[in-house]
Amino acid sequence: MAEEQQGVAANVKALDFQEFLMQNNISVFSTETLEDEYNTVIFRSRIETHGQILPMAIIIDMSIFTVIRTQIVTGVDRARWPQLKDYLNSLNRRFKIFKYYLRDDGTIILDVCLPYVDESFDSKMIQLMLSVIVQHLEAVYQDIMAEVWGKD
Repeated sequence: MAEEQQGVAANVKALDFQEFLMQNNISVFSTETLEDEYNTVIFRSRIETHGQILPMAIIIDMSIFTVIRTQIVTGVDRARWPQLKDYLNSLNRRFKIFKYYLRDDGTIILDVCLPYVDESFDSKMIQLMLSVIVQHLEAVYQDIMAEVWGKD
């Protein structure tokens, strides 16, 4: 625990976010500190949409980028990949802040990347973006899953 706190302390943005969570009695996150060159801290939680629980993580490190990453689905049939990649690219063109991609293991990921230097870091903006992600997934999740399973 002391090592984890030390990693968070070295990462000013992660410390700010952790304080924001405590001040607002938000206790839905677990925290993992990576021993990497960026003092990465991962705040893990979940997003619920259409009765599905999707793993979500806020990745805060000492780079200029903070990433909110949501795992949409795993184990996508390789035969669906070409159509899915086209569909995910169409979502990327349609929605500026959201970036979907299909990993080599068949997992579809949704990323939101927010640029922050230490002085401009804004925990409230992260909280707002989480709400925006939930609204977005309420609108597109069923369409994504229709593409995953095929509409044939």
